[in-house]
Amino acid sequence: MKKLMALVLLGLIFIACGDYSEGVTDLKPDIEVVFMNPVGWYTCPGDSDDLATIEEIKFVARNSVDSYLRGVTWEYIDSEGTTFYVGDPFALFAKIEGLVTPEVVDTTTIENLSLPLAPARNHLMANNLEAANVHLHFVAESEYDPEKKDTASVWFGIYLVPQVQ
Repeated sequence: MKKLMALVLLGLIFIACGDYSEGVTDLKPDIEVVFMNPVGWYTCPGDSDDLATIEEIKFVARNSVDSYLRGVTWEYIDSEGTTFYVGDPFALFAKIEGLVTPEVVDTTTIENLSLPLAPARNHLMANNLEAANVHLHFVAESEYDPEKKDTASVWFGIYLVPQVQ
């Protein structure tokens, strides 16, 4: 009888563990950008800087799915809502650990992501505008199923300071 009860208990544990792991692998990744420094860049006519550098971007998972940050795309949008430049996708690779408990959250950091300044500076000067936004889209895919993806988006500002004479 003891052997039968032990076997039944073992079977229940196996089923419970299988159901738990199946639920975790069925979820899509859910990531969020929680910090970015800086959030904007100033430029002016004749500026010699070709790139605006985001020194640090931090990501966290909002669910238990481990995922990999695979890339970023960006588009430049002026203050009138016109998309005037779409950058080529840029490959990234970083692991974003899923939540284990709400009290313990792992943070993944990307450092020194550079964006071209010339398209924004040229467009702003040509159209007599003061600001543009760069809409960054970070794509993560599930560690368990690469077909399951999530995108976290943030805005980065580019501001044109008129040349003082």
